[in-house]
Amino acid sequence: MNSIGNIYRATDCISSAIDFFDESCRIFLYINDNEGAVQALSNKTAALLENGWLEEASNVLRLAESLAKNNKKLSATLLKNRGILLIREKEFKSAEDILKKALDKVEPANFSEIAAINFALGNLMVETKRSDNAVEYFKKALSADQSSGFIKGIADDLATIGTVYYNQDKYEPAVNFFNRSIKIYALIGNESKVYEIMELLNKSSEKAEINISVTKDFVKRWMEGKSLESLCD
Repeated sequence: MNSIGNIYRATDCISSAIDFFDESCRIFLYINDNEGAVQALSNKTAALLENGWLEEASNVLRLAESLAKNNKKLSATLLKNRGILLIREKEFKSAEDILKKALDKVEPANFSEIAAINFALGNLMVETKRSDNAVEYFKKALSADQSSGFIKGIADDLATIGTVYYNQDKYEPAVNFFNRSIKIYALIGNESKVYEIMELLNKSSEKAEINISVTKDFVKRWMEGKSLESLCD
């Protein structure tokens, strides 16, 4: 159930993801598997945070933390979620401390969590006007996503790095990262992100005087010929 929920979450079908996380948690609690229940609640918290439902996310996170404390275990995932919630609440110093603690606790082979924690720290750096540090964290997230083969995560990392460079008026590296991200978004059929990144790519390529006609042609041809069925249907 957790895995199915994560698939729906990765495709932005948040309500369906939450249904599966709830069912997963119910099953784990029924068989007295608190660790499994904590993981399901952690996944639900992350989905709620991604959708901006902060109050509900806070309530679910508190329940997960309570169960984890009863088991004498507070995972890097819970710390990550607490840090992201604090960022949303503009509690930046506390968020940074907790996210760095999460980074210290995460298992070296847990690439998905390493990516998520570094991405959260990158967002924190953006919020606190530390753009160079943000790029460093986003690049670490990119490396971890590449190690795990998480395609959508790779595209998001590339697009976010490009956006930081764009906002710094560093248009040449921005073009490089937008070029890479938009091709992935086209390949996975994420039309809204293709249009969003194409607008930024057009602006930055004009500023940098870089010809992006090959990328435009690739994206146009792929999007016209690609037919994907959404999991949300």
